[in-house]
Amino acid sequence: MLANKKGRIQVLCKKEENSSVVKKNSSGQRIKQRLLPEGTPVPFLVHLGVMTPQGRVINSKQDKFRQVNRFLEFVDDILPEILTKIQPVSLERPVRIVDFGCGKSYLTFALHYFLTEKRHLPVEIIGLDLKDDVVAMCQKLAKELKCEGLFFCKGDIAKYNPERKQFLSPDLVITLHACDTATDYAMDYAVKHGCTAILSVPCCQHEANAQLNRSQCPPQLYPLIKHGLLKERFASLVTDAIRGEYLEKHGYEVQILEFIDVSHTSKNLLIRAVKKNGKEICNEPSKLSQFLGLNLTIENLKVT
Repeated sequence: MLANKKGRIQVLCKKEENSSVVKKNSSGQRIKQRLLPEGTPVPFLVHLGVMTPQGRVINSKQDKFRQVNRFLEFVDDILPEILTKIQPVSLERPVRIVDFGCGKSYLTFALHYFLTEKRHLPVEIIGLDLKDDVVAMCQKLAKELKCEGLFFCKGDIAKYNPERKQFLSPDLVITLHACDTATDYAMDYAVKHGCTAILSVPCCQHEANAQLNRSQCPPQLYPLIKHGLLKERFASLVTDAIRGEYLEKHGYEVQILEFIDVSHTSKNLLIRAVKKNGKEICNEPSKLSQFLGLNLTIENLKVT
């Protein structure tokens, strides 16, 4: 509403931006429209016990449902840059994704469903995990749901050598809650094979925690490493900061974002990296790791 000195009042109106993102319920309350909306049955979510066959999200699974949608938002943000590098996308050259440490694969199935059913893209996705029973369960579910282009296999992230050679250079590498240095090996694989994008939620950063001690740290930092809880959190932040720096030195644009609310889990940082052209590789060690006297795996995995 605009008012001038003469008392004239003018009302300017325009349509609400992103009207597809926000809607209102019968009480007039604003409700966020998610990429996978509640009320529409999603087969893999029904099978995994997150939704009822009618599309209602089970109350105890609301956090998982929000996590799935949040993850898909991160993917959707970088999807245009991935597709630009592939053009043209086709059945012969689909979008290729590797999920290291896929576990029960809530997010792997979500990604396959979103890209094929919502974005109508041909995909080839492989989930890698160390547990035979988990891999077998995921393979069975993928077969039951007829998820074309979705595969699962047993393997160690640090020694990954795909049987399907088309996965040698994936477009997107995902690593969600891969424990300790497993995140480093996944990032290393992505960098060395020219992966366009990386989405990583690190977990259990024990390596830096074990190395932080009074004999190597500057005395000004003693209060941070004196108490176990503070030391653990400090080590996690340092590790992820150095990982982000490592990716930047190898030509990636990096963002460190909040994955989900910290009230749901303390492992809530997501590292999102997108490859940019024209940046030279730099293998210089991090000044932060030198300052703290650290020797981390991520910096010993040299790229040539």
